[in-house]
Amino acid sequence: MSKPSDSASTLLLGTGMGCFLITGIGLIQGRMEFNTLTVGWLFPIIGVLLLVLSKSIVSGSGPLAGTFPDEDDEMLAERVRSEIETTAKDASVGSAWAELEAAVLESELNEEE
Repeated sequence: MSKPSDSASTLLLGTGMGCFLITGIGLIQGRMEFNTLTVGWLFPIIGVLLLVLSKSIVSGSGPLAGTFPDEDDEMLAERVRSEIETTAKDASVGSAWAELEAAVLESELNEEE
């Protein structure tokens, strides 16, 4: 299984190159011109943006680096395992507090009688 960062980087790179392909076809067919600013010029701008995002994911920095971590299967399994342990620990602490509160309330009720 590939790393999430590699998959996301490849996807962004391919989409960015596709935007440049669309721009080239538009220029060849005459639907876009160099001297007029039209909506079609959004494709090369988006292409550059996607290429920069792809490069930032590969380098491990940038806005999407946290969303697509650079970790292999073992690191992913360890991270998930630690998150599960933390969640279970928090749940047991909450359960212990609930039991303690129930015991205190019960003893207060018994004292009132």
